[in-house]
Amino acid sequence: MQKISAIIQDRKEREKLYLVEGKRNIAQNNISTLLQLSLTSLILVVILLAAAKILMPTWSPAPVHIAYIPVALAYGVVAFLLRKGKANPRLISAICFSYNVVAAIFIILIDIYAHAESPACFMPIVIVALASGLYFPSKVSNIYLAAFGIVFIFADMMHKVDYEYAWRYDVFIAIVGTLVALAVGEHFRTTQVTSFETKMKYKSLSMRDPLLENIFNKRGYEDAIERYLFARNPRVNCAFIVLDLNNFKHINDNYGHDMGDNILRCMSSTLLSLFRDSDIIGRFGGDEFIVLADGLDDEDALEKKCRYISELIGRRAQETGAIKVFSSIGAVICKNQKVEFETLFELADKAMYEAKEMGRDADRFVLRHYTDASDAETAEA
Repeated sequence: MQKISAIIQDRKEREKLYLVEGKRNIAQNNISTLLQLSLTSLILVVILLAAAKILMPTWSPAPVHIAYIPVALAYGVVAFLLRKGKANPRLISAICFSYNVVAAIFIILIDIYAHAESPACFMPIVIVALASGLYFPSKVSNIYLAAFGIVFIFADMMHKVDYEYAWRYDVFIAIVGTLVALAVGEHFRTTQVTSFETKMKYKSLSMRDPLLENIFNKRGYEDAIERYLFARNPRVNCAFIVLDLNNFKHINDNYGHDMGDNILRCMSSTLLSLFRDSDIIGRFGGDEFIVLADGLDDEDALEKKCRYISELIGRRAQETGAIKVFSSIGAVICKNQKVEFETLFELADKAMYEAKEMGRDADRFVLRHYTDASDAETAEA
């Protein structure tokens, strides 16, 4: 029992993480699936109505059959419009879940009320399709599927009371369909979570520096910073640091690339030791590093930290057997304001070059406050 409990708990934790980190991936997949489901079901309904009319000339479609066509078309149009946009994941989830509810209502009306004298035929197929189509949290999905099955059974028994064989058959296939849907839904969600975990694992590897394993490469830190700013704009509080070693080419040329690599590892380990796991650290050039420190918006604290970074890197580099190395650091502080990454990087990079121009024979530091183009125009006015 303990092993089973551990497996269930692990499954819950993995899904919980997926729902947080993969919410935009879930929303994108759901809206694409909704487009496919609505249009595919629309085409199938039209084909089935046409086939029924040909095979059974005396048969006439009920109003509920016809009513589904504009409803499916409307969902298809909404899904198409949201497919390439940046709609809120919660809005997309609500629209997708409403489609599942509407589909269940139509199936109940068609299988029970439009064909009261005959056994149901669509319910088990549709409930399994809905379980494996759109992604919802386990609790939400299981409650929905169970409720669909229970409502269908009670409505069927009440309306088809005069057709004993029909309602008994319907109850049986509804129970089978619901149980299968619950199992299929669990498998579907597990597959989605596993697929996302694998994707994130390889994405993480592709975004790490090949020499410095725990440091982002250019692609990695750009992606991480963009997500950071997206989540916090327009009230960003952080410090952005660009750090560069002085005369690093001279070290490689005179002491060899192995020595240069050792110094880069010193820089990497120093930055990792001085900043938190929630901060973003990356390497964008041979000896150029960036750091985004969340919440660090005090000028004195930032300057002390940057000067200590330079001192510690120089000391650790000497311990590797290299000559004394000096660094130039440019930093930008953002205080409760909207921030664009391109502007942030440009300001910090200019500050770093200003530090270099002061002289490369010592550690240099230049601090700037974040100002975008609109802020500058306002200040001039």
